[in-house]
Amino acid sequence: MRKWWSGLLVILSLLGGLWGLGQTAQAATRRVLIVYDALNSKQQGQTKLDAVQRLLASAGVQTRTEQLTTYRAGQLTSRHYQGVVTLNNWPAGHLKNAAFIRDRDAFTGKQLHIGSGLDATEARQLRSKRVAVRHQQFLLKNRRDWQLLPFSENITLLKPTRGAHNFGTLTRQRASLPDHPYGTVVGKHGYLPYLEPKGLSLLVAMQTIAALFGKQRTQAPLLTITGVTPYSNLKRVRQLARQLSAADIPFALSTTSVANNTSMRAFTRFTKTLRFVEQQQGVIFLQAPVVGAANAQSGNTLEQLMVAELNQLGQRQVIPVGISAPAYWNQDQILRRYGLQRARDVLLLPNPATPTFAKQDNLGGTVKTTWYGMTWHSLQTVRNGQTQQITPALPTAVTVQLPTSAKQEAALLQQLRRANVTWYAPQKQMRSRVVSASATFGYHKGTYYLNGSPVKVRSEATGVPNYHFERKNFVALSRYFKIQGWILMTFFVITTIVLGIFLFLGRRIYRRMFMRK
Repeated sequence: MRKWWSGLLVILSLLGGLWGLGQTAQAATRRVLIVYDALNSKQQGQTKLDAVQRLLASAGVQTRTEQLTTYRAGQLTSRHYQGVVTLNNWPAGHLKNAAFIRDRDAFTGKQLHIGSGLDATEARQLRSKRVAVRHQQFLLKNRRDWQLLPFSENITLLKPTRGAHNFGTLTRQRASLPDHPYGTVVGKHGYLPYLEPKGLSLLVAMQTIAALFGKQRTQAPLLTITGVTPYSNLKRVRQLARQLSAADIPFALSTTSVANNTSMRAFTRFTKTLRFVEQQQGVIFLQAPVVGAANAQSGNTLEQLMVAELNQLGQRQVIPVGISAPAYWNQDQILRRYGLQRARDVLLLPNPATPTFAKQDNLGGTVKTTWYGMTWHSLQTVRNGQTQQITPALPTAVTVQLPTSAKQEAALLQQLRRANVTWYAPQKQMRSRVVSASATFGYHKGTYYLNGSPVKVRSEATGVPNYHFERKNFVALSRYFKIQGWILMTFFVITTIVLGIFLFLGRRIYRRMFMRK
């Protein structure tokens, strides 16, 4: 009898351990809830929301975005979310949701408030006092760098407090008034009174978010050339790559491609140019196609298009290290699943004026490395005695548009040479992977891989064309069957264990019946 109880306890302990591991994994993947009041175009509301979504993605945090008016009571709990971000874009709107405020006050996870509307409870959690300021223009300072922020009608600042981690300083034009911190983190609570989604304001916001969510990964920014297509001035692309390599400036190039008409000479010239970029120590991000019209059934079409583009490039020794796309792709179930999630490195760029969704779900996903794309031009708002040293707290790609003239190219090269910036070097630091239905493209510190085998990039496309890619139709169902297989296997394992217990008990009862006789 003791042996039976011991065996049963061992089985129950194993099942409990498996359940506990599942709960731990679930806790590690809890999302952060972003609640915004309105998309106020006068206050760049949509741009600020996109910036917050991308910042959290770069921090490796999965998100869910909800408008304040659609929030339901009981939605924000520590069981479902690890944190909450309150984003106020419309101070004059005075939009309120009593259920959200009540749930936020009771929430024990991490909290970040951005913009106006900081209430007394939030200030108390930050162990500070509020200071209301009207009709002022502030200067944001961080070490030797500074940036002039736009004029503010109403802004709530915090008095400096002991034990707080402060990031940046807000200074007013009147020197007699005291300075106040820009970003503040106290324990599980953080505050940004204002967010200008560019320049120094964005860099300091990165520091605040990285410190609050414990995801700080200070590293050099990745210089990225954007606006490249098969129809670009390829001679200028080669010339710019040659000049950057000569100046010892590592870089990436984000380019679109095509899936059809790949046997034409124009595509041969295009891929030859991309191979030249790879030979100049540049790396390639395949930019996602422009979405003209899409719906919830567009997944298989997008899958086949992405696979075809990747395979056509791979056959010509152009090995992308990641996928680049507008930020809204990460808020769409179809675009995220069949576009972004095939890469370990994703570059999220600013959104177009009118995004086209296939199946918007507002559930921001994460990959191994999500690069936050910010323009080189936006960094020109940062000033100091000399060109600033950019050290982002999260993975950041500084993007520059492909020059359209020799004058623009010369000016860009001059700016980059003079900049006191240590750029991220993919050939020394990057390890990436992109999956295309039947092929896997890899890159590790300067070496390209195809299905695990090193690939030598040459001037002409040799060595790889003999590889026959197989396009898998209906790849959209592969993940479904894989998950279904795991579910069935788990069911059969548990059923076998239970039947084994019953068999053991039945055998003992059966033996006792005959032993009594």
